[in-house]
Amino acid sequence: MSHTITGYRRSILIYTFVRLVISALQGFLFWYFLRFSLPVVIIDPLLSSLLFGFLGLLAWYPTRYIPFQKQSPLYSILAHVVAGLMVLTVWALVSVGLLEMIFSSRSEYMDFLAESILWRAILGGLVYLVLVLIYYLVSNSQKLQERAQKEERLKNLVRDTELNLLKSQINPHFLFNSLNSIASLTMSNPDEARDMIIRLSDFLRYSLKHRENEFLPLNEELGRMKDYLAIEKIRFGEKLQYVFNISAECGKFPVPTMIFQPLFENAIRHSVYESIDPVTLRFDCIPENDYMKTVISNDYDPKIPTKKGTGLGLQNVRQRIELAYQEKGLVQWNGTDGVFAVTILFPRIFAKL
Repeated sequence: MSHTITGYRRSILIYTFVRLVISALQGFLFWYFLRFSLPVVIIDPLLSSLLFGFLGLLAWYPTRYIPFQKQSPLYSILAHVVAGLMVLTVWALVSVGLLEMIFSSRSEYMDFLAESILWRAILGGLVYLVLVLIYYLVSNSQKLQERAQKEERLKNLVRDTELNLLKSQINPHFLFNSLNSIASLTMSNPDEARDMIIRLSDFLRYSLKHRENEFLPLNEELGRMKDYLAIEKIRFGEKLQYVFNISAECGKFPVPTMIFQPLFENAIRHSVYESIDPVTLRFDCIPENDYMKTVISNDYDPKIPTKKGTGLGLQNVRQRIELAYQEKGLVQWNGTDGVFAVTILFPRIFAKL
């Protein structure tokens, strides 16, 4: 933690200006009320004020290294009393000694100097007390700022850890389903099983490569989602159809990596699995004023019972959006008229690459 005054150029200028103002005020009093000559009016206040200003800077160190403890304040008080007495003693000896050397021939001023030592010491003690209080206030303020910064870094670390945990939950879930699909193809269609393994390898390489890079352009992310759907299409054939509708503006918009994969996986699991007719998955991106709106929808037959899942995919997506966008994003889903749709609103204010 740097010195409150010497650590900042602006503080040095303000501190010096205040000392000069005090010197000017003291010199005016010497001239107006005591009618001292011009050398006394200038030298005495300037020498005393600037010397005390220099010694007053030393009060920062007991304030910095002897923090005030509410439980046992006696030690801190005694430390400051000792430090204050040392500063006042040095200031009085040096300033009075120099003034005596300079004005030794002026008997009237020398009498005044001897009589003024007590009130000089009292005023100096009050100024020293004010400096100590200012130092404590600034020191506590800096500590609060440092604590707030540490808490913010900790929150970011926890947020990143939670995001990585959520992603680690998604990837094994998808891998488990894919391996089951490959296992079912190895006997019936080895060539398609081999093709599926290659696509799965590319997809997982992308997932691992961008684990630390949380945001990528939508076009790039959807390119990997198309690989995923191509893997599933090997299994389901013409029963699985998919359509992507995105504009150039949407394609450049950054989104969290692997954010859509659980949604496509859910759509396949809860519609394509049970359906005997072709099922179309749609992906639409609609630019809005404050948000980039994406909708993943699929048709389904409400009369056919679907497999009940744990809801892990949708909850993971919702939690990732809340964490990534500080609860300013939105994930909602509904099923009406044979269409199930998941809508995600990505705040534009958080857009980054």
